[in-house]
Amino acid sequence: MNSSFSEKMLTLRQKKGISQKEAAERLGVSQALLSHYEKGIRECSLDFLVRAAAFYDVSSDYLLGISDAEKPFRENFDDIDVSVDEEFRTSTLFRAATVLHDDFVQNGTGKSDLIKQYFAVSIYNLAVLAIRAGYIPKSWINLGLNQANAYSKATLELLSRNLVSETQEKTVKNIRQPMCIKTVISAAEKAIVKNMKSTANINLDS
Repeated sequence: MNSSFSEKMLTLRQKKGISQKEAAERLGVSQALLSHYEKGIRECSLDFLVRAAAFYDVSSDYLLGISDAEKPFRENFDDIDVSVDEEFRTSTLFRAATVLHDDFVQNGTGKSDLIKQYFAVSIYNLAVLAIRAGYIPKSWINLGLNQANAYSKATLELLSRNLVSETQEKTVKNIRQPMCIKTVISAAEKAIVKNMKSTANINLDS
């Protein structure tokens, strides 16, 4: 196992902001053994490699130095679009979300958890709507429906501000736009225009 593994193990732990003792406990090894891994003194087992990749939310190839991309999905994404990305499918949304997450982390905030929270609260909003519509049980959430609705909207606004404040402005030139992003933006703008027109008509009629 090459030295990049030990370097990445140390860097990822520091980036996560936890002590070696805490990381060892959560990875199910002794602190002394984790110290040996981080110093390159000992090679880890395949089982530990899988656990470490899951714990630090990176690919095994990245830990081993085989790939420079933390996420296997994004490794070839800038060069390869898939045909379904031209269609507004659920998979297109997932791919667009992954691209935006990685771009935020790599080009500005470094706050992966913040972006995950944003997506989580967005989905939570959908869950609240599904409960109101009777599609899923109320027991799935702990807050009252009115509280859940108000708090989730306020949280999204707060997360949006934090993301903007932590992202440094950059001049973007000649950056290829992945098809999934293009498709999602197009679908979103159509929905915005349609709903705004509908709202305007309602206001005029009222």
